[in-house]
Amino acid sequence: MMLHAQDRSMYIPPEQRVGTHQADQAVQPNGATSRFFVGGNFGFTFLGDYNYVGISPLIGYRLTSWFSPGINLNLNFVTDKTVPDQTAHYTTIGAGVFTRFFPFQWLYLQVQPEYNQYQVKVKSGGTTIDQQTYHVFSLLMGGGYVQRISENAYFNFGVLYDVIQNPHSPYYGIPVVQGGINLGF
Repeated sequence: MMLHAQDRSMYIPPEQRVGTHQADQAVQPNGATSRFFVGGNFGFTFLGDYNYVGISPLIGYRLTSWFSPGINLNLNFVTDKTVPDQTAHYTTIGAGVFTRFFPFQWLYLQVQPEYNQYQVKVKSGGTTIDQQTYHVFSLLMGGGYVQRISENAYFNFGVLYDVIQNPHSPYYGIPVVQGGINLGF
């Protein structure tokens, strides 16, 4: 299960895109306006010999109806017992920034540079036999689909890919698939 938040943008033709335009404001029930959005990803897998738990909160700011920057944090834990007589523990801690461009109200393109500390610890018989720490820069790029489901909530589905492909990256060789409910405030 993944939860991911993003802003409440709507499509406005380029000739009408002005930073103070009323359509660029997220109007709240109390009449106030806000351009902030918050949320993140949460994921888990429990397969007996392979377990994963991860959380990645984020906060962003809608500069216009078609452009939103933000920051994100990452925290992931993996326990892998698929190799006989060994247990591997992987921990990822990191942060990044992202920008989203909305060419249409239902489509976004995203660029997300991240810096992660990735630690691997392998144990056999209770003794640590290998331990490595990597500091890895990743550049995630991709896009996704967004659909409004209420005044302050949207459904989101997106795919990002690390274009640098450092072998020590937590995203090496796999796409980052994310989806869930988007909340604006």
